[in-house]
Amino acid sequence: MPDPHAVPLGLLIVGGCAGAGVLGITAAAVWLGFWGLGTPADRAAANQTLQLTAGLLGGRFRDRRDYPGHQRPSQFGGVEGELGDLSYELFLMPRNAEDCAGAAMLRIYSRQGRQLTGGKHGLLFFTPEEVWHWPDRADPGTLAGYVRQHLADAASGGAPPAGA
Repeated sequence: MPDPHAVPLGLLIVGGCAGAGVLGITAAAVWLGFWGLGTPADRAAANQTLQLTAGLLGGRFRDRRDYPGHQRPSQFGGVEGELGDLSYELFLMPRNAEDCAGAAMLRIYSRQGRQLTGGKHGLLFFTPEEVWHWPDRADPGTLAGYVRQHLADAASGGAPPAGA
């Protein structure tokens, strides 16, 4: 007489396969998280690129540890600066960002509270991949030119440049 509490073999196989699948997906997610952080050499190279860009712009480089915990960039430092009554912040997006991996993010806002293009108080841009991308197209001069172009445009009240 069969044991009424016995688990059928098919159910054991399905349960084992499901457990292995969950374990595999979890391991892949953890590995991708660590991959996205990059190596210390990657972070040092990105921060050096940002430092050079800050020098070209006359801005200030801030190490990621200089930011409060809730505002801290995930991987690299940032560049901050001013032009007239406009302020800007420049960050590199991590390699595991969903839609803009490797792009530079430029945030421009008015310190006086005046409205910028489109009636907004702040503008947000991501570098197009064909213009600037980390690490394959990571020229500090190109990035500084991109920032200057957008700052000048925001200061004059014009429309964002093509491809922005």
